[in-house]
Amino acid sequence: MTSRVDHERAPIFETLTNYARGGIYGFHTPGHKGGRFTAPEVTELVGRSGLALDLPAMTATDNTFHPTGCVREAQALAADLFGAESTFFLTAGSTLGVATSLLAAVPPGGTVVLPRNVHRSVVAGLVLSGAVPRFAQHDVLVECGALGVSAESVARALDAEPKPAAVLLTRPSYYGLARDLEGVADVCHARGVPVIIDEAHGGHFCFLPQVGAASRAAPEQASGPPRLGGPTSALECGADLAIQSCHKTLGSLVGSAQLHVGRKSLIAPERVQHALNFLQTTSPSYLLLASLDVMRRHLARNGRELFATAVEDAKNLANEIDAIRGMRVYRVENDARLAGHQQDPLRLIVNVSEAGWNGYEVERFLRTQYQVEDEMADQFSVVYILSPNDDAAARGRLLEGLREVAAAGRGSRVEGQGPESQPSTFNSQLSTNLLQPPIPPLAMTPREAALAPQAVVPRTAAAGRTCAEMVMFYPPGIPLLMPGEVVSQDTLDVCQQLLAAGANPYASDPTLETICVVE
Repeated sequence: MTSRVDHERAPIFETLTNYARGGIYGFHTPGHKGGRFTAPEVTELVGRSGLALDLPAMTATDNTFHPTGCVREAQALAADLFGAESTFFLTAGSTLGVATSLLAAVPPGGTVVLPRNVHRSVVAGLVLSGAVPRFAQHDVLVECGALGVSAESVARALDAEPKPAAVLLTRPSYYGLARDLEGVADVCHARGVPVIIDEAHGGHFCFLPQVGAASRAAPEQASGPPRLGGPTSALECGADLAIQSCHKTLGSLVGSAQLHVGRKSLIAPERVQHALNFLQTTSPSYLLLASLDVMRRHLARNGRELFATAVEDAKNLANEIDAIRGMRVYRVENDARLAGHQQDPLRLIVNVSEAGWNGYEVERFLRTQYQVEDEMADQFSVVYILSPNDDAAARGRLLEGLREVAAAGRGSRVEGQGPESQPSTFNSQLSTNLLQPPIPPLAMTPREAALAPQAVVPRTAAAGRTCAEMVMFYPPGIPLLMPGEVVSQDTLDVCQQLLAAGANPYASDPTLETICVVE
């Protein structure tokens, strides 16, 4: 990327380091006093150097509410690297960025267009903002879940009354699929409606191999053929706001994220800061902020080279897995139904159904027998996230484990690892309706339902009641029921089938024997 600023700087990290080395004794928070008063285990977890840099927001270290010093400088550097007008650092994950975006873009009672495959953080944002969801139709495939929303589908949702205040889309999906976004941005902006992109899993897209990709976010960059090797970033495609979980794919500490404002955004940076200040803490973790700062410097130095190598390594691993009889790596280019989509080359979808297993069983087997953990599993597949500098020995264990799974044969299980019941027939019975059951009618707004008096009823008796909570299976954390929706028998049947398959429910009752409804 062409840079006009000094990306060798790391303002937050430098400020913390200089303060720690300056000989000042802090008669201020935090109470551990640089490690003098804390449990030994805390020192073991963070290290003395980490504790010395674990400082509060104060005059010497700036703040995230009205930054004027090192935080402001670090955020400006991040905006330059990622192609944004402004960037805001977040220490409560993308969840904070999603809620902030909805508060900034949608007035109370306003309508927001979104697909069904949104993360639970979007539902929390609806409750906080008072926004009303309008769902845009999208397709699903049993092999790879929800597909991206087309420009035509978004246009239909935009042209209904009342006029929406914003569109919010998830891109990429948990399976690494990203639909072309330029057309969606065009139909939204033609109607004066901003586009918010939950790009939690796509922060690395702007570092993937490319050949002179044209960029809306940074038009001064070279134009030419489209990007090779993976999807383009949301900012490059014209998003007004984009939220990225940097810890997921870019190497910062867990919980760190950033919210970008596009260079031609319909939402002013001042509006975003205003909304953020209602939600963020006055005590952000400066370790997380510093990790974002030095992550950006590292990526400015080496990001393109690191991800180019990672993509090549991922291709080689995918080919090795494909060579295992009964294993199949799902590839966009092999499925005509995914026209208009691109796939994150660092996310491998390994379909294990031909070997007679479902993904949940393979997940458990590889975890316990080969010490390999995946990102998520479903009825058909196991999904793995690859990264620059992945451990070669762990990749070897993954391959060895998949070979053993395949060798076990259709309809059989490695002893002691499968469920106690007979081999599942769940795969053959799977339907699109299971992945995307009919959207329940909305009886009241998510905010009204979530804050209303509530009762707990058995799941089997919940049909016809208004749900007061989110019900989902995680990952991917896409709600099957949202607050305010009428519980349908179809949805309850889906929950039962997912439970039987070994999926992990996320609800107020972790067994999902009961559901919280509006009284």
